[in-house]
Amino acid sequence: MKILLRASFTLLLVLAAGLAHADTSLTAYGTYWDADSSGTGAGLRLKKTFLGFGAAELRGGYIDFSDIDTEMIPLDVSINARLPFFISPYAGVGAGYYIFNSDMPNLDNNPGYFAQLGLEATFLLVGVMAEVRFNDLDGTYFDGASYNAGILLKW
Repeated sequence: MKILLRASFTLLLVLAAGLAHADTSLTAYGTYWDADSSGTGAGLRLKKTFLGFGAAELRGGYIDFSDIDTEMIPLDVSINARLPFFISPYAGVGAGYYIFNSDMPNLDNNPGYFAQLGLEATFLLVGVMAEVRFNDLDGTYFDGASYNAGILLKW
């Protein structure tokens, strides 16, 4: 009985510590896409951090490649490992689906994947983020780096 009580108490402490270190944030960011053609745009990121060291993200955005008269809507998810400090570096991988609006022949909506490196700095409920992503889309020439910077609200 004593062992069961200790084990239950320890489990409760671990769960409480995990919930205390879980947070959610919403980030509005600007983006610059540097591929065979360059584009600019904006997006929203919803991030949930778990136990301080891991995070899951959902994103949606809009990018305009005006030199080739093409618009892209990226929708993606990612998982990150991070260091939970005032300035938090992170690295992660993800996958997405990219919707195109273009007059270019043979340019279809397609999936892709990416790796990302970034930094977040938060003070209480607000912060900033900056990151670079290395994108690889299936069958298009939009492969390359994208650079994002934004402001976040945390709760």
